[in-house]
Amino acid sequence: MPKKMLGVLCACAIGVAACGSSSSSSATKTPEPTPSTKPASSSSTSGSSDPASTTLQLVSTPLGKVVADSAGKVLYLYVPDGTATVSTVPAGVLALWPAVQATGVPTLGPGLTAKSSTGAQPNGQQWVLYNGHLLYRYTGDTKTGDVNGNALGNVWYAVTAAGEPVQS
Repeated sequence: MPKKMLGVLCACAIGVAACGSSSSSSATKTPEPTPSTKPASSSSTSGSSDPASTTLQLVSTPLGKVVADSAGKVLYLYVPDGTATVSTVPAGVLALWPAVQATGVPTLGPGLTAKSSTGAQPNGQQWVLYNGHLLYRYTGDTKTGDVNGNALGNVWYAVTAAGEPVQS
């Protein structure tokens, strides 16, 4: 499926999921993130999906070097999340954009300069934040360095070493 069409479908899915939500916004205080005190590490863990072994690293892509998981899959931020520690991604969209989970503060690879932490979700899971942004994988990326999710729906962006969105 062409990237442009996939972007339109993703944007539509987000819109439908958001419109179909019956929950209302509440003024509950979100949990504070757990700050990183671990130094950057040059070692990486295996490509395991085990949240306990979360390592962030930089990988080369057509967009330049961006943040990836330990398997080399590019990670993205969701613009509407801002710097909230609790995700605003509609539940139905998370199947395409699963969150990066961890049981502790992620290990940072060489070149990563922003602070990492985790944010507790309402279901009790700890999701990874980098420079205050929750991180997600895109299921449309199949190999190391793929950036098929960048700019989809104008809300999903790969993340630079400094923790900013890559807007190409």
